[in-house]
Amino acid sequence: MNKLTTFLKSRKTNAVAAVTALTGSAGFAQAADYTTQIAGAVTEGSTNVTAVIAGVIGVAILGFGVGKMLGWFGR
Repeated sequence: MNKLTTFLKSRKTNAVAAVTALTGSAGFAQAADYTTQIAGAVTEGSTNVTAVIAGVIGVAILGFGVGKMLGWFGR
């Protein structure tokens, strides 16, 4: 049993380094996945903002045009 404990104690630093390396690489891969998702969300958000701005401008143009036409018909 003493040989086993001595062996494990001598290999403890190597095991800790290996576990740390595995955990670090898994965290890096996870960050790459989130980066891709964030980039996709930014693109979708920009598209949504553009659609909203175009919609608001379109409604304003229609409202202004209808108001001017009704004013012209009322003369």
